[in-house]
Amino acid sequence: MNYKMIASDIDGTLLNDKSGMSGRTKAAITGAVEKGVLFIVATGRAMRGVEAINELFDKDMPFILLNGASVVMGKSRRVIFNKYLGFDLIKEIYEIGIDYGVPMVIRSGDGIWANKESEATAGYFSSYGSEIKILKDIDELRTEGIFKVIWFETPAKVAHLQREMNEYFMGRLNCHSSLPIFLEFVSADADKGSALAEVGRIYGIDRSGTIAIGDGFNDISMLKYAGLGVAMGNAPDEVKAVCAHVTLSNNEDGAAAAIERFVL
Repeated sequence: MNYKMIASDIDGTLLNDKSGMSGRTKAAITGAVEKGVLFIVATGRAMRGVEAINELFDKDMPFILLNGASVVMGKSRRVIFNKYLGFDLIKEIYEIGIDYGVPMVIRSGDGIWANKESEATAGYFSSYGSEIKILKDIDELRTEGIFKVIWFETPAKVAHLQREMNEYFMGRLNCHSSLPIFLEFVSADADKGSALAEVGRIYGIDRSGTIAIGDGFNDISMLKYAGLGVAMGNAPDEVKAVCAHVTLSNNEDGAAAAIERFVL
């Protein structure tokens, strides 16, 4: 099959457990782009969290950000679309989180707010090089364009809360785990699969010519959409089950191995 588009998650996929990208993975990405393949990062991160990958490209490439809530061109910063959470839903998520006592962050494209200081929220702000900003009143964000809310908990509690919150909200939003300690809430029409389909439409690339690579529950929509879904070896069994191919783990350059096999 002549694949024309690759969409890949970052954390747990392109990056190893030390948050590094190997030379082999960089070479596979640039090799695919040089061959004319459209390479798309599809991540829960905002744009400033993917600049190291943007620097690999000479071309203006699309980035699927914030779990499909935004698509932005890397070089020009042209916005393809933004999908915000409605404020009433944000307030509901926030108040439930307060009742449950979970640390959480709320984020727009550039702004980040936390409900309280904790190891998890402080670490999140630190990863973006920002000082923690505590939200005093959720109504302060009424006029902000909010992309997502993230709850932080242990992996076991996140798995339980993911099921519970999906039942509670009944399709009014998308709720999924992107990392074992993250439970993310985004707009009902925001997911990586829908965003990938829109990018494919813009570039005239059918799903049959698309590869998607990922390791998390938030990757399932794009893994199902793509003509070839590739699960990382470190992915949960539920993610592997929706894929035609399972590659090596993120610590074994699994994404690179898949790109080499199916594209290069």
